[in-house]
Formats: sequence, C-alpha cells, structure tokens
Amino acid sequence: MKVLIFGGTGFIGRNLTKELLEKGYEVWVVTRNKQSTTSRLEEGVQIIQWDNYSPLAIPQNLKEVEAVINLAGQSIGGRRWTKAVKEEIMASRVRTTKAIVTAINEGTLQPKVLINASAVGYYGPRGDEKVTESDGAGRDFLAQVCEAWEKEAYKVSNHFTRVVTIRIGLVLGKEGALNLMALPLKLFVGGPLGRGTQWLSWIHVQDLVGIMRYIIENQELTGPVNGVAPNPVQMRDFMKILGKVLHRPSWFPVPEFLLKIVLGQMSEMLLHGQRVVPSQMLKVAYKYKFVNLEGALENIFK
Repeated sequence: MKVLIFGGTGFIGRNLTKELLEKGYEVWVVTRNKQSTTSRLEEGVQIIQWDNYSPLAIPQNLKEVEAVINLAGQSIGGRRWTKAVKEEIMASRVRTTKAIVTAINEGTLQPKVLINASAVGYYGPRGDEKVTESDGAGRDFLAQVCEAWEKEAYKVSNHFTRVVTIRIGLVLGKEGALNLMALPLKLFVGGPLGRGTQWLSWIHVQDLVGIMRYIIENQELTGPVNGVAPNPVQMRDFMKILGKVLHRPSWFPVPEFLLKIVLGQMSEMLLHGQRVVPSQMLKVAYKYKFVNLEGALENIFK
C-alpha cells in the first residue's frame, strides 16, 4: 500500500514512517527541501519536494496512493505568540490542508482515506469535565486553529475518500515536549507548572502511530478521533510520576504569573488542559501498548 505523508520529517512523522515501512507499506514524504530531508528519513522513503504554496504536482505513479496523512504545520511552541506568529500558525495548517483537499477533489490524488492532524486543544479549557469526540470546539486561539484546520479537511467532496481528523494530545517519546519537561527535573529544579490541577491528555508515540495505522486499515473509523491514552492525569501527578521515573524530586512548581511573563499568551497552552477520553478507539477496542503513564515513561527513559 502506498502512503503519502505531509509533515513527515518531524518527531511524529518519522516514527510513523518507521512503523509503516516495517509493516510493508510504501512511504512517500512531501517536504520543502529534498536535499536536507534525505538524511533525516528512514532508508527506502521516497521524497517529493513542494513549496507549500504552488498547486500540488504529484508523480503519475502516485495516483495509486491509498492513504494521505497530513501532519504539516508551524510549531506552536518555542516563541511568543505575536500577531504575526499566530497568523502563520493558522495559515500554515489551513494552507497545506486546502492544497491537499483541492488535489483530492480534482482527482490528482485519489486516496481511500485522508488522516488530518488536529489537537486536543480543539476543545479549549474544560477544567475537570471529561470530553469526547462529540463535544464542540472551544473559543481560545488553539481551539480556533484546530477548528479551522479540521473544517478545511472536511471539504473533501467525493464518496471514495474517508476523512479522519485525529485530535492529538501530549505525545511522549524520546523527542518532543517531554524532553523539555524532564530537563528541570534532571537539574533538581523541576515541578508542576502553574496550579498543577490542569489535565494532561497524553499518548505514547508508539500508540499514536499505531492508531494512525489502525485508521488506515479499518474503514469503520471516520470523523474526529481523539489520539490520546485512556488515562489522562493532572499536571502535578504527571510531574510527580516523571520525577519518580527519573529518580528526581518534583518539589519546585513554576508559578502561573511567571509563565505568563515569560511566554505571554502561549502560557495558556500549559496552564489550561483538557480531560480527553478516546471514546472512538475504546469503541473499536484498540489495544494500547501503554495505558498508564508510569509504564509509558519507564519505556522511554529505561
């Protein structure tokens, strides 16, 4: 089976590529810089160069692509959310998705499924409320981004392409946000961020790529799917368990006001959370490798 991945050079994309190749898939990755990308991908991956602006020009042999996976988008972390940054975060997601959908609607691509990334930020701040795929969007900036991103994906207008938007939680692995969260603990100065009562909906990267492969191979899944583990935890418990796994104390909370000063509006991403339930994956009895946080962290840091 041929799979085309946008955003395949990132943390999630590279893990997904490895998983698919091991299962016998033929993987193509779309990138803006073919030369710099080649050394970062698994051997056997085919590469297509695209500037993210021009209409998609797909090689003739990719008419047979059965799955398109869109993970592309500017990082939401690492810098303050100025007006210009927020505009680019939004535009980078909508622009790529629009180009993919146009290619599908015009017949340039004819996949059986489009898996479009989204995030649990779709739901906005929810406190202790348990939320599932049937709950509506929030009103903060991240919720607006996710809603616009998904809305563009659902503009696919044919009967043969199934669309799934996967709302991804905090992805745990040897790269990504977990390393940033672990660093202060390793230096003996770590602890919960803000009040510590906000919920973190997490997932081990192996389960996330497993869910994506399950979606490709099982036609019963369509629409939004929460890409999270079944057992979310509060921030204080997350940092406590992380400290236990790293054999470090987690006694030094970072005050909310300090995060707001340093990060500006981006601090909302860390100070407010969602208690997300993966009802779609539970309904199909997907077999998670890691359902408990401590086991997931031990696997990563062993």
